[in-house]
Amino acid sequence: MIFLILFIGGGIAWFISTVAAGGAAMLMIPVLSLMLGPQVVAPAISLGAFLANPSRAWLFRTHINWQVSRWLIPGSLAGAVLGAWAFTQISAQWIQIVLGLFLISTVFQYQFGKSKRSFVMKRRWFFPLGLSVSFLSGVVGGTGPVHNPFMLNYGLEKEQLVATKAMNSLVMQLTKLIAYTGFGAMTLEIGTYGLIIGIGGALGAWIASHHLKNINPDRFRLYTLILMPICGVLLLSKAFA
Repeated sequence: MIFLILFIGGGIAWFISTVAAGGAAMLMIPVLSLMLGPQVVAPAISLGAFLANPSRAWLFRTHINWQVSRWLIPGSLAGAVLGAWAFTQISAQWIQIVLGLFLISTVFQYQFGKSKRSFVMKRRWFFPLGLSVSFLSGVVGGTGPVHNPFMLNYGLEKEQLVATKAMNSLVMQLTKLIAYTGFGAMTLEIGTYGLIIGIGGALGAWIASHHLKNINPDRFRLYTLILMPICGVLLLSKAFA
């Protein structure tokens, strides 16, 4: 029964995250926390994302913005190792609170969808963004939507945003998995849970890829702006649980 719930949950989470640019990990956090406990969340979700994201990266490979990726990925690699180490050392509660409040604040940053951009984003800023977001992801398990305001403000839309994030996530999750294993946070049981999530997620991403092509940029942006505060509320709920 647990495997079926994780498979279905992974499929739904990655479908939503494909059409709304992220949030699969955050949608899975409360499911895993309630069913399996908080210590399972980060490594299981990382494995699930690593297995699910190749399909998304491949499906949208022609839309990857490599100029952004050249700055984002190196920072994500360093942050993933630091975050995986920190996962075994510190409490994630305050990080979850800060991230939750930031994601909720995007409603106001974009003036409830009336504003196209809330600040000017420069390409070189993607290196510290990748470093910090990847570090936080290693600690709390998932921070996908945190990238969105920065990528939207840079000018990435729809397939380009999804593809660039998917490639970055693929590299980041692999690095986190190696680090989790090295620091003793990954077990065979947790790996099995992650495998089931990843299979469901890959199927969900494939189904969503066909839907995304029919979504206009304004609706895509609306989906993204709705998902960010929802993920913020989920993070706050986990922090105070």
